[in-house]
Amino acid sequence: MAGLASAGLAAAGLAAPHVAAASSREWSMIAMEHFPPYNHLKGGELVGLDIDILTDAARDLGITMRMLPLPWQRAILSFETGAADGLFQLTPTPRRIRHWHMTGPMRMTRLVFMVPAGSGLADIGGLGGLSGQVVGTVNGFTYGAAFDEARGFIREGSMDDETSLRKLLLGRASVILGGEANLVHAADRLRVRDRVRILPTPLAEQPRYAAFRRDPAGAGKAALLGTVLRQMTDDGRVDRILRRHRPG
Repeated sequence: MAGLASAGLAAAGLAAPHVAAASSREWSMIAMEHFPPYNHLKGGELVGLDIDILTDAARDLGITMRMLPLPWQRAILSFETGAADGLFQLTPTPRRIRHWHMTGPMRMTRLVFMVPAGSGLADIGGLGGLSGQVVGTVNGFTYGAAFDEARGFIREGSMDDETSLRKLLLGRASVILGGEANLVHAADRLRVRDRVRILPTPLAEQPRYAAFRRDPAGAGKAALLGTVLRQMTDDGRVDRILRRHRPG
């Protein structure tokens, strides 16, 4: 695993053409190692929607961003212990807001429920509709306080969305929860799009952030990236990147 992460770090440097306005010309950023379509390794290079957003941001800032892909729980631990400047693809939580500089949003994620095509579930009318269900989730992810704290159903944790989808098809989960783009990408990759369907009502639409540590260097980077992300949202660049990666 360490070899894969190091290869991804070397191959996925996002170079910008001019000198940084920030105090550092090079930022190291940690992300989940396999999170398509937002980031994933392809031919030894880290690619995806979030990589495209940060590539544009790095260019505007005149810096180089180097990406370190890691398993998610290890990614959080590595960031907290100082292995990199920042961490991205984060759902905001009270703890994260207290302890980190949360910067963004980078984009929005629509959290949806997916079921087998022949499921009797027509929709989830609030979390009470999950009563008695086995719900597939990804270990270490937060889905918002209401879901994270809810009871009355069984959580079936997996290492990633693709594994969660496999469990759904094997009957080990009756419904799975995830980002719409992630679940559709996983279904396309496994060639099972016709065997599953997304329920009409999403759980939520959530912003995704980058984080920096609460120290002077982290505060400076957070302010710089936040300004650029707002500009990219206002001028339509984030929307154009989203459309380019939108599943068919």
